[in-house]
Amino acid sequence: MLRNVTDMDLRLLRIFSVVVKCGGFTAAQAELNMSQSNISMHISSLEKRLGYRLCERGKGGFRLTEKGQRILAAAQALFGAVEVFQSEAQELSGRLVGDLYLGLADNIATLPAARIDAAIARFYQREHDVHLHVFINSPTELERAVIDGQLDMAISYFSRSLPTLDYQPLYREEIGLFCGAAHPLFAIEHPGLELIKACDWIRHGFLPANQVLPVIAQRASATAYHMEAVVHGVLAGTHLGYLPHHSAKPWVQAGQMRVLHPDALRYEVQHSLITHAGHPHGEARRAFIEDLLAEHPG
Repeated sequence: MLRNVTDMDLRLLRIFSVVVKCGGFTAAQAELNMSQSNISMHISSLEKRLGYRLCERGKGGFRLTEKGQRILAAAQALFGAVEVFQSEAQELSGRLVGDLYLGLADNIATLPAARIDAAIARFYQREHDVHLHVFINSPTELERAVIDGQLDMAISYFSRSLPTLDYQPLYREEIGLFCGAAHPLFAIEHPGLELIKACDWIRHGFLPANQVLPVIAQRASATAYHMEAVVHGVLAGTHLGYLPHHSAKPWVQAGQMRVLHPDALRYEVQHSLITHAGHPHGEARRAFIEDLLAEHPG
């Protein structure tokens, strides 16, 4: 039974949290830079320290026990308290420390208005010992990760406002309808709207049902869960799909894509920074947000 918490216990709890986040021992190997057998040994050590089993692993897959779920929640609360303590202690020296977890939408590196790289460069000019972790995911997954405490902040377009999140608008992105050079509509200069609707589309699986679009396809035999996946469907010539203009630009310039009715079949999305409304901001997080807003003054 665990009577006092040592540094080794904290390390074991962090390993346990990463394993849960990754969904199992195998998937956690790269994140932890450990072999599967080494991870298993650490989890077993933690279970011995606690006196009960935290997870089931084997042929049936990885899953948490009820006690494992409770320990995970307690560990996350403990990590949060440690982060706040570290931040407050380091404020006296003016040096930023810790880990910073940032989530982003995919395919924004070519969007001029998205000055994420400039914000990172500005942040790294500060005195700090911060390790930056950057993840790419869909808007819904980013929201969930911020709410669950897996990410400190995320930037994407969100068509809804959740009460547990704070939103800060940063920049906008223009979306158009594109077809590939191998598609039958590519050679038609002004295809009619009904003809466009009747084509096979690749739809966005990461958009909520209430997202307003200029035109909705009558038939979609493919679903993309990241914007780059839409590119593949359009380039194949088998599907029409909505893409950001900046993302499609290289293929348009190469003659491999064209936009259909650019004035009518277009829409814009607002990208915002989200943070958890109920979680205190550590010093490193506040500093990065300052640098991010400095690069996106609005």
